[in-house]
Amino acid sequence: MNGEPLADPALALRPAILVVIENNPIARPPSGLNLADLVIEAPVEGDTTRFAAIYLCAESVGADVGPVRSLRYFNVDLFQQLRAVTFNFGAAFQVLDSMNTNGVPYLNGLTSNWSFFYRAGPWPPPHNVFFDVDAARAELEGGQLTELAQVAGVARAPFTFDPAAVLPSGRAVTTIGLQTASFWQFGWEWDPATGVWLRTDAGAANSDAVTGDRIRARTVIVQEVEQEVLPNEPDPGGFPRRIQFLTGEGTGVLFVDGQAHDVRWSRTTPDDLTTWTYAESGEPVVLPPGRVWWEIVPVGSAITES
Repeated sequence: MNGEPLADPALALRPAILVVIENNPIARPPSGLNLADLVIEAPVEGDTTRFAAIYLCAESVGADVGPVRSLRYFNVDLFQQLRAVTFNFGAAFQVLDSMNTNGVPYLNGLTSNWSFFYRAGPWPPPHNVFFDVDAARAELEGGQLTELAQVAGVARAPFTFDPAAVLPSGRAVTTIGLQTASFWQFGWEWDPATGVWLRTDAGAANSDAVTGDRIRARTVIVQEVEQEVLPNEPDPGGFPRRIQFLTGEGTGVLFVDGQAHDVRWSRTTPDDLTTWTYAESGEPVVLPPGRVWWEIVPVGSAITES
């Protein structure tokens, strides 16, 4: 999932775990994102965003991952690509119907009584559900959830990695800005001392409550997609849900090593992985090892560099 060497090659054959984590300002800082191999971020109603954190490569992750929240339509696409078992807490019945119709293996903590979902932290419901990755994995690997693991099968990495990859020359960038609405802005700052991107949200530094460090990624890749707002599917607050179309083709921007590269993406069918190529040369994108943060944004979102 991240191109890093594994302590034991057998780790790659275990079930991948996807945890749905919220990004509501009242429930920050999030927990466990710096322990994930890959994080996907996409807009939800009200133009906030939600995270899908993928755990596979570390021998142990532990508890305190969260806050865990409800599913969105893009979770179907993520399973079709990654083959990770999804863990969530709640969902609209339309989204659950889509998950079930498409055969996505998931566990909804709101309708279950599993000890790896638990309430903790300083926030009120629904912002106080957390998750124990290792306890859930034990159930997937020989406990009561082996059927979900069998449905998921072997995980698929959505990117190609090579520690010897030579990237083309790009635009020098120190700050990335992403804006999906007039009031929703987030981004990344390049840290040359450590060779990673450090996350910001609404102009403020974001940290991980588990590690205490700034949220960071080796690579940030932005995918611009068509999006449809669904006025007949309001959330409990009255905001319409939306669906992102992750098949087809489009444009994006790759940020790595303090540089920006225009890229193109393509995914022909739901069973395909997304393929990424450099816009100028058409050559396939090959990434250096390290955590990837995959930003899914609607076409028309502001993507700024400085």
